[in-house]
Amino acid sequence: MTHTLSILSNDQIIEMAPAAGAWEPIDGVSSRYSFVPTVTAVDLLRDAGWQPIAASQSGVRKAEREGYQKHLIRFAQPDLIMRDERIDLLLYNSHDRGCSFRLMAGIYRFVCSNGLVVGDEYANFRHKHIGFSPDEFMQSAVQIAGAAGEIAGQMDEFKQIELAPEAQGIFAEAAHSLVYDQPEAAPIQPNALLAPRRSEDRGNDVWTAYNRIHENVINGGIKGVKVGDNGRRRKVTTRPVKALDKNLKLNQALWVLTQRMAELAQGIVS
Repeated sequence: MTHTLSILSNDQIIEMAPAAGAWEPIDGVSSRYSFVPTVTAVDLLRDAGWQPIAASQSGVRKAEREGYQKHLIRFAQPDLIMRDERIDLLLYNSHDRGCSFRLMAGIYRFVCSNGLVVGDEYANFRHKHIGFSPDEFMQSAVQIAGAAGEIAGQMDEFKQIELAPEAQGIFAEAAHSLVYDQPEAAPIQPNALLAPRRSEDRGNDVWTAYNRIHENVINGGIKGVKVGDNGRRRKVTTRPVKALDKNLKLNQALWVLTQRMAELAQGIVS
């Protein structure tokens, strides 16, 4: 199957994530704050060969942050599209003093539209607004493209490593504890995170187990039971993780957890 990219213009990005179109920072920033519009960063990434394909922004609790909040733009390159996955670059930023520029490697899995985030340090970069260097920023983007082969190799390794049922249970339990601060009070049991949503996800390899867990954690939709303080039980459905900060944190933690599970499985095999 041929996968094509739907490239966004800056106007389309701003329509999807209005905060990306801010031309000044939120009121009250330090005089040392060096304002760099997100669209300027987008143009730099275009020059480095990355094309914007999706954009979103977080919600705000305080009205004065509207238009300056955290936003995320996903980029891709035609040369980094494989048969089943694509290596992406993620740009994360805000204009409310909430974060610096962040560039991260991502993986897009076509069969389920999962947007995964790589947790390795070699694929994660931060660039402060103060003293922002366009050259260093573009170099980070080039390094992420250069890491695509290593990321693809790790994916292939995950696909070759089989996980015994007991190991899958440990994997799910560890992921469950990432999601719920009090796992014993969670509305679902850990094994619910292993439930496949399509026939392609019924394998026992690390990659397939990871994608099942990732989709169930990030997209929610699992039926469960919540017990209230009064002991009353009510049926609930887990919610998708929409908050950008939490989504990225969980995404990267799940990637690192997957690496550890692969190492564990290889240790058992050897």
